[in-house]
Amino acid sequence: MTISDIAKLAGVSAATVSRVLNNKGYVKEETRQKIENLIQENGYRPNAVARSLTRSNTSMIAVIMSNRLNPFFANVLDAIESRAEQQGYSILFYNTSEDRDKECKAIAQAIEHRVMGILLLPVLDPDERTEELLAGAEDSGIPVVLIDRDLHNSDLDIVLIDNKKVVYEGVKLLIESGHRKIGIVTCPEVVKKGKTRLDGYVQCLKDYGMEMEDEYIYPGDFDEKSGYQACENLLGLPDPPTAVLVTCSSATLGCIRYLNEHSLQMGRDIGLVGFDDISLLGTLGYEITVMDRPMKEMGEIAYDLLTERMASPDTKRRRREILLQTRLIIRGSEKLQDVQAVS
Repeated sequence: MTISDIAKLAGVSAATVSRVLNNKGYVKEETRQKIENLIQENGYRPNAVARSLTRSNTSMIAVIMSNRLNPFFANVLDAIESRAEQQGYSILFYNTSEDRDKECKAIAQAIEHRVMGILLLPVLDPDERTEELLAGAEDSGIPVVLIDRDLHNSDLDIVLIDNKKVVYEGVKLLIESGHRKIGIVTCPEVVKKGKTRLDGYVQCLKDYGMEMEDEYIYPGDFDEKSGYQACENLLGLPDPPTAVLVTCSSATLGCIRYLNEHSLQMGRDIGLVGFDDISLLGTLGYEITVMDRPMKEMGEIAYDLLTERMASPDTKRRRREILLQTRLIIRGSEKLQDVQAVS
């Protein structure tokens, strides 16, 4: 019997079970009683090694990210590093490359290094080992804050955006610009925000009385290649969309590359709305309309949440979910001028 087994029986996260075992952090009384009963009924005994670890006195914070090549992650990391430097903390960085085994290894190593806290941007499809290890971190007095991606049944603090709203506003802009055939490049639906962003697309079309065409939905990924392939697929349809909305910054770059190679001009031949106002777009001279996340603010707030937890690890507080506002930066690439060019 493990802490994850107790968590499954109780329908909560492993971190919640850990808080009950250690009498740390906020847990609803009803949930606490349920967990305590399950522990007693199943004869569960906590791992003695994990419980023997004490909170570190070092000045190191672990940052575990799933893809350092993604422009969004790079911007968030810059903000965290800047904040940490100002306050005298060092950063121990792990890149997991969307690999569950690497993520688990990184969390375990961070605990072994006795870091003061962990900032985690999880892989797309984490398994129960991740929750088990994060519970071990809490047993060791190491607080954890999530960034952008949530975990199943998690009660960890998290900083994220309203993923449904940001895509809804992007689709709305395209509709109001005259588009009636709008393609979308989605994130993987295995991650919660992927489905939520698609929900924003579907809801906006519905609100404007427009039919959703399944062939206009391309299941993308968090890389440039998927953006290129998406445009190749969508614009190669017998009746192609007149605009494409992309829900990932890396995929946005792939879409732009495809349009350039095929001499299609954004805002004239095809409408395009991308994701994240990354500096590379401006450096390359692209004036593209984007749904922009406050990347710097996300990193700073996640860092601040973590240091607050580090300062008072025994405080019984509810989970904090910080939902940040996004914005549309309009530069003209969403326009509809020549609908014949992609036909």
